[in-house]
Amino acid sequence: METQKKIALITGANRGLGLEIARQLGNKGMIVLVGARNEMAGVAAVEKLSQQGIVAHFLPLDITKAESIAAAVNQVKNQFGWLDVLVNNAARLPVKPEDQHNPSDISQELLAEYMDINFMAQVATTQAFLPLIRLSSAGRIVNMSSTIGSVTLTSEPLHQNGPKPARLAYAAAKAAFNMFTVTLAKELVGTGIKVNAADPGLTQTQVGQERPNANTVEQGAKPAVWLSCLDDDGPTGCFFTHWLNHETVNPW
Repeated sequence: METQKKIALITGANRGLGLEIARQLGNKGMIVLVGARNEMAGVAAVEKLSQQGIVAHFLPLDITKAESIAAAVNQVKNQFGWLDVLVNNAARLPVKPEDQHNPSDISQELLAEYMDINFMAQVATTQAFLPLIRLSSAGRIVNMSSTIGSVTLTSEPLHQNGPKPARLAYAAAKAAFNMFTVTLAKELVGTGIKVNAADPGLTQTQVGQERPNANTVEQGAKPAVWLSCLDDDGPTGCFFTHWLNHETVNPW
């Protein structure tokens, strides 16, 4: 067991939003585990964080493969013994033209691909690490979501942040992930573990980099970082975004 510092695992942390969440949590004194499929990219991210004085470790993790998840759990268990924070950040984003289909013509294959990665894999990862999180004195699970998965906002015809019909697969998977967040939070009431969803908004990463009104990556990471560091009297089963310099509750 290396330390009594808090241990935070961020999936998909080798670049972009995940890397920034890792950086901010590391600057708060946490040991950050950079979860990534690509070893070269993961190691490079760890080196970048280490150069900033952050204690970081590369954790090989492909959330779509059960054997990879199991190996990652064993590595964390053997090296640290528990896990304080899990940020489910790895996901498939709707950035390719072939990902855009209206509800009337979307294929079952595309729906399944998004549900597998953005919902089923997230659930599997959380379930696998939950025994280690239960060993923490203040476990925190943060699920990276989006207003695109909000049924309430989608039902408002003029809401500018609602999903376009062509993004049904992504929106449906995020909506399912939101439901998992709420139900898991209810299941874990009384355990000290808090489960919340974080919406980074449109950020200047691969999806939002061409939008001048997009959040900076630093701004987009703030809800997840805040939720990762909640006090014992903090919220659970909620959906937050960063708006006008503070965290605001999103409707489900």
